[in-house]
Amino acid sequence: MESSGLNSEVLAGGKKFHIQTNYLEPVEKIVSTIFEEGKVVFKKEVQFRKKDTSDSVPEQVGAVHKEMISEIELLYYIAEKVKTIRHASSNNKLGLVFLQKNLYDEAKSEFKRAIELDSDSIESYKNLGLVHYETGELEEAERILKAGIEKHDDYPDIHNALGRVYSKQLKFNPALEEFEKALELNKNYVEVHYNIVLALLRSIISQSDEEKHPDVQQLKDRALDHLQKAEKFIDSETLIESYEYFDEDDIENTLKVLEKIEDVYTLESINSFENEFYLKFMFGGKGKDDKFISEHITRLKDAIKKYPYYADLRNYLGIAYLIQCRNLFLNALDEFRQALKINPNYKKAQKNLKLAENDGKGFLILLRAILK
Repeated sequence: MESSGLNSEVLAGGKKFHIQTNYLEPVEKIVSTIFEEGKVVFKKEVQFRKKDTSDSVPEQVGAVHKEMISEIELLYYIAEKVKTIRHASSNNKLGLVFLQKNLYDEAKSEFKRAIELDSDSIESYKNLGLVHYETGELEEAERILKAGIEKHDDYPDIHNALGRVYSKQLKFNPALEEFEKALELNKNYVEVHYNIVLALLRSIISQSDEEKHPDVQQLKDRALDHLQKAEKFIDSETLIESYEYFDEDDIENTLKVLEKIEDVYTLESINSFENEFYLKFMFGGKGKDDKFISEHITRLKDAIKKYPYYADLRNYLGIAYLIQCRNLFLNALDEFRQALKINPNYKKAQKNLKLAENDGKGFLILLRAILK
């Protein structure tokens, strides 16, 4: 049963989107969906917060609906702002946000622009290859990723990405070679173990009964070994189900269960809210929004609890703390100035303001350099 549904037509980026938001009573969730030409582009689910008031359902549905409209409008507004600067990192981050929202054409344009601005942007090569992987253009994904590896052979993420492409193409030996290279460069890269499991299971299934690999049991043993190493990467429900099928020697269903999370548990999806934060902070007018920054820090802390093995999240949290310090620092300057408005002869406030203005310049330069 659905109730309290809202529908809106939104024009953004020269496109027309339809946004529909409903409350799903059986699961007590609010679901907001963006459609383009009748096709689902992006969907967000929010847990309903129980309240005593009888009108809390329409209130919360309305808030989620409004937020979804604001998000899509702000995203294309930021895209216009990014066009006015030459900053490959911003194009790359914007491309990742478009990719996370399944807006593939926009994502491709941003990654290509990032590469145009910085031909050594290995991350942009990886991400452009990833878009083509998501759209099923595997040969183009392979070409782009190989071009990136020619630029920098020491980036584990791009070897992992190329391994995923080879695995989908059923090129298992090249896939495993790329995964091993990724592990050589980063021995703690847990996601790679998960991808190795998928490649090995696909390899077993792809063999015909007449052409069974003589060492098929060795492939199963390898898959089990890597599945155990990938446990921190996989949610408990999926992990239990996959082990049950594996114990029954049901390789096909083991693969099906694990493939369900293939596009969910990628570093790109985990990082998506960090990229949105950066873009909103730099271009979306959220720079001095203390609540916005505080909520972002909370989300990072929650993500670290779930994924403690991702160094990126710790790095992002450090940057967020610096941004929070920057805002507190600017608040301090305002307070010193307010004190001098009240009493222009207040010597201590004069001294504190002068010291803060002089010494704070270095801190602001540091933050700008980190965000560059």
